[in-house]
Amino acid sequence: SNSAKSSNAGSKSLLQPMKSPEQNYVGVLLFGFIKTIFGVIFGLVFFILFLLVTITGIGPLVEFYLSKRDEKEALNHDVILQEHPEMFLLDIPGDINKASGGIAYRIMVRLTKPTSDYDTNNAENLPPVIFPGGLASNLMTMSRHQDELTKQHGFTVVNFDRLGVGLSDPYPASFNQQPPSAVDVAREMNFVMTHCESILETKKKWICVGGSMGANVATAFMTLYPNRVGGFFNLDGLPHAFLKIQCKKFLHDGRMIMNMMRRLRWTGFPRLAFRLALQSSLPVMGNAFTAQQLIGVMCRDQFFVATGLEYTTLMSCCDLECAALGKQATTECDDESLRLLASLAPDESVIINEGKGIMPRNVTAERSDSELGDTYLTRLDDSFVAFEESFCSLALKNPDNIDKTKTCCNWPTPPKHPVGNFVGGVESDTIIYPLAPQFKTLVVRIMCARDYSGLERDYTQEARNHAAARCTLQMLMSESNGKVYYYPRLSHLNLWQQVTEVVAVTFEMSSAMAIQD
Repeated sequence: SNSAKSSNAGSKSLLQPMKSPEQNYVGVLLFGFIKTIFGVIFGLVFFILFLLVTITGIGPLVEFYLSKRDEKEALNHDVILQEHPEMFLLDIPGDINKASGGIAYRIMVRLTKPTSDYDTNNAENLPPVIFPGGLASNLMTMSRHQDELTKQHGFTVVNFDRLGVGLSDPYPASFNQQPPSAVDVAREMNFVMTHCESILETKKKWICVGGSMGANVATAFMTLYPNRVGGFFNLDGLPHAFLKIQCKKFLHDGRMIMNMMRRLRWTGFPRLAFRLALQSSLPVMGNAFTAQQLIGVMCRDQFFVATGLEYTTLMSCCDLECAALGKQATTECDDESLRLLASLAPDESVIINEGKGIMPRNVTAERSDSELGDTYLTRLDDSFVAFEESFCSLALKNPDNIDKTKTCCNWPTPPKHPVGNFVGGVESDTIIYPLAPQFKTLVVRIMCARDYSGLERDYTQEARNHAAARCTLQMLMSESNGKVYYYPRLSHLNLWQQVTEVVAVTFEMSSAMAIQD
């Protein structure tokens, strides 16, 4: 019994970064003290400003005026469609996304195509690109990425807002506050892709660029619609280990913040907060949309409702991905397997920060504080060679081998789930396809942010290990077609701002797909 405890403790210690106890203790104390001081100061300033603004009525009056102006100008569908001929509202049948309550709704789609003859001819050789949106984002967030892909390389790019998100219709008034499941958002994405294929008159496989939650939506899509995607670009997608590690806290905190912001919306403080938070990011977003539109879309009641619900939808996407990975999911790994996956060297560690003018990219040996050990493993190390052979043998190959109860969708009665039930689901005869056979044929690229400064409490070391392990997992499944890029100085929230990097990697993916074909 004692030896078992000792062995387990030793195994756990291998999953922590190599730092001395003194360094950890002093660092945590100092950071905690500074954080507390700033927290108290910020709280006092916020409280004083809140009293001044609300008592005088200035904040509510300004918010009322700006909200009405947004409805009339910046966020008016007719105005937007007139200014953006590349955008259109797509009618979605009520049975696509069960969170609509069976009511048909409209989502906003932005489809950019090359205009010059050269680019048009070149586009015939390029796969179409789609951006499934991330949590709390909308089609405007990645508009510059979309424009640069089309202008620089001639890509046809599709970006869209899901039900309730961004410029799409809000949830219906009769909505019962149950979030969409992974199946709902996958069906919705399939409807958009099929419609755009009819416009483009193409059946080419797509490149899926999934930022944050968008990567989870993309993998959920692939479990239901195999062989539609030829290139998978994981732009720091959230690790499915959230399910077992901290999903309840993640969901609780996210919903709490959204509910609080929703209640304070009338004061004007959320608008001010978004303006300050996005000030440095606005130039990176390009000029397709105005700052008024970018800020205004986040200050509507619809934004807080949809974002709060999509925290649960994200968990549903993770469930579906775990089921489709089977024993290869990192949540199924023992400590040693997780250590090996998390310790494998990325193809490149990159220093870049477009928002701060740190360009061009610089390949470095620099490592973040969250990395395990003091050196990376390579695929040629004896320990990893043996592990990889064993790991690959676990791949699910047959849909019949998938444990459907792990999806937590309606089959027809959903099992009890740690975060609650979902309104959506699929019929019992729906096929869920394993991810391993699909990844084997995919071109896979992964950009992973590794700077967790200030997020240590909410993003545990275990969760960070799963993030690194998931990168390795997807790279291994793609065999010789996968690459992983680490960004030791970038956080999850500013990785998506690296427009030049994202565009370059996407174009390189299209070249790899052409060679593979």
